[in-house]
Amino acid sequence: MAPARAGRSDHPRSSSMFYEIPSNLSAELAELDGYIADFRQGRLDAAALKAHRVPFGCYEQRRDGTFMVRIRTTGGALSPHQLGTIARISARYGASSLHVTTRQEFQIHDLSLEDVTTVMRELLAVGLASRGGGGNTVRNIMVSPEAGIGLDEVFDPSPHAFALTSRLISEGDSWLLPRKLKIAFSNSPADTGLAQFNDIGFIARIRDGVSGFRVYVAGGMGGKPEVGHLLHDFVPASDVYLIAEAVKRLFDKHGNRKKRNAARLRFLWNSAGEAGFRDLYAAELEALRTEGRPPLLVEDFSVEGLAPDIAPLSVGSSDFVEWKNRFVSAQRQAGLYSVLVPLFLGNVRNEDALRLADFLEPFGPQTIRATFGQNLRLRNIPEAYLGNVWSVLSGIGGLSRAPAMLANAVSCTGADTCQLGICLSKGALTATLDTLGKSDLPLDTVPDFRLHVSGCPNTCGQHLLADLGFFGNAGSKGQRMYPAYAVVAGARLADGQARFARQVARVSAHDVPSFARDVMALWIERKAAHASFADYIDNGGEGDMRTIAERYREIPDFRDDRSYYVDWGASEPFSLAGRGSGECAAGLFDLIELDLKAAARLRDGESGGDLTEGARLQRLAFLASRALLITRGVQTPSDASVFEAFRQHFLQSDLISPRFGEVVNAAERRDEAALLRLTSVVSELLSAVESLYQSMDNSLRFPAESSQDRARSAG
Repeated sequence: MAPARAGRSDHPRSSSMFYEIPSNLSAELAELDGYIADFRQGRLDAAALKAHRVPFGCYEQRRDGTFMVRIRTTGGALSPHQLGTIARISARYGASSLHVTTRQEFQIHDLSLEDVTTVMRELLAVGLASRGGGGNTVRNIMVSPEAGIGLDEVFDPSPHAFALTSRLISEGDSWLLPRKLKIAFSNSPADTGLAQFNDIGFIARIRDGVSGFRVYVAGGMGGKPEVGHLLHDFVPASDVYLIAEAVKRLFDKHGNRKKRNAARLRFLWNSAGEAGFRDLYAAELEALRTEGRPPLLVEDFSVEGLAPDIAPLSVGSSDFVEWKNRFVSAQRQAGLYSVLVPLFLGNVRNEDALRLADFLEPFGPQTIRATFGQNLRLRNIPEAYLGNVWSVLSGIGGLSRAPAMLANAVSCTGADTCQLGICLSKGALTATLDTLGKSDLPLDTVPDFRLHVSGCPNTCGQHLLADLGFFGNAGSKGQRMYPAYAVVAGARLADGQARFARQVARVSAHDVPSFARDVMALWIERKAAHASFADYIDNGGEGDMRTIAERYREIPDFRDDRSYYVDWGASEPFSLAGRGSGECAAGLFDLIELDLKAAARLRDGESGGDLTEGARLQRLAFLASRALLITRGVQTPSDASVFEAFRQHFLQSDLISPRFGEVVNAAERRDEAALLRLTSVVSELLSAVESLYQSMDNSLRFPAESSQDRARSAG
């Protein structure tokens, strides 16, 4: 069947394409406007603002005063119109390029704080949101980049991911979790969606003619990484929401909120034990079934190829043939093809993104997915138009003429912009790709080799999933520090076989390119004897890598060769100056402790000198009353509602003694004379709130509530 013809006016340009925007998001953006205004006017400090902006996917960059917004794009799916809008927004307000992440998201960099909510509203107009791009929230849901088109897929899980996104981001408890919650879908047992390495992972299966999923839980990278644990061997697709919601609820109730470094779901699996975790999960799942929660409304996203009203371009050059061999793949739909668009370090210039978006518009809305390799994968391209695609892509990304192995290499942003970065990982990867590209190695024989670099032990560059990976650290010789990398190798991704790459060596940053070249040369020489690079690592390859690393063990003194002590892309000797705390975990405890510390300063006379004594007491009572409201799900209400909410949730429940009602009433009325008579009681109120906070367990429950829970369980 010939592809249907389409013109530029055939596709909706303003509706949500892949997920539904929550109805309250506009109101939440108005609140964020207010916080930013308060910050600019000195009424809110930077730490408090951070706690509010990070859950909106707004991160401060390493250069003071600049911000990044991370856009939710489920499964990396964008329509051409949406891509064009992002590029225009970036050109108007931000950096000269867009950035594609390893979690299939898009980022706009170099924004001023004043423009952040304007950018978010312009994204909202085309069905895109940044809410949940950071903080302790349900994060972007990942999907196999080839979902819907892969030759070996079981079925396309994309519609389930889109529908799950819409449901979860409409629920208030998705924004106040103990830590981030990451979900992924894979379309086949190859686990190309990395389901086993996320908090919740779904791998497509069919059993007895019923479409469903194998489900993994409590996987993840970062600190103390862990491969996911099998939760269900098979569930029907209609249960996807119930399973995700049950896990989210148990995480919300029982996750460790006080210790950030032990707050991810995998720590709950280990602290509760497998049996305990399964019991908690079963209870939540049964409660949801009793509530009669409806299954997801899964829409049909049938793949179709649209022939645009443009003339096919016939190309027969050897360069075109080589490009097709490297980056073009047949889809399961006859006559349609997908094309990898390699982006150097995940960056695409705004003007190139606009040119690509304009070109793709006539091919239909389902033509773009982001990949885990920080690239774009075009889809649903009729074979006759591959020459047109080649012509458009020739000047985009810089890697369209490189071997696929180089195009798929990954680096996080590193110390260039990330406050946690140790090494300049982008510079290290750039130098490595340059060295490999200039070598005479037959890199086209290893197109799927995974080369990943992270600037620190955190896994933003996904080095733990690499065939050959590096993560930044620091070395020293004498009194001098130098940039260095730990070397990891041998990850496996397939369903039931998953494992992380293991550390095998360490080299200076200066020697990373040469080390990688030597490893690739040896692997290409020996790969015929092994089924995979992981098999090679298990059968002598690890020893080979240690031998290669030994060649680079000694580094010269600083006075003999300064280059070893200067990171790739830097001009000054290496140091850890400027490295700060990350923003990923900004959230609930930040807000509680900000209020309590501010109240304590007022009580101790360290602030409030510009206030009357009565006003100081009123402010102290206000902060004490507000501090713990967020533990009850009451998020920073207006001043007028703070005291009423405090009475309802703390005084009437006896979590705080009702004797403080008189103080609360006086503070609510702003009755300074009454507050002056109750000065000591105001201080006692703060002490009572501080004491209650200290008694709170890791799941935000207080001793009385925990006792009630135990009594209910016993009953």
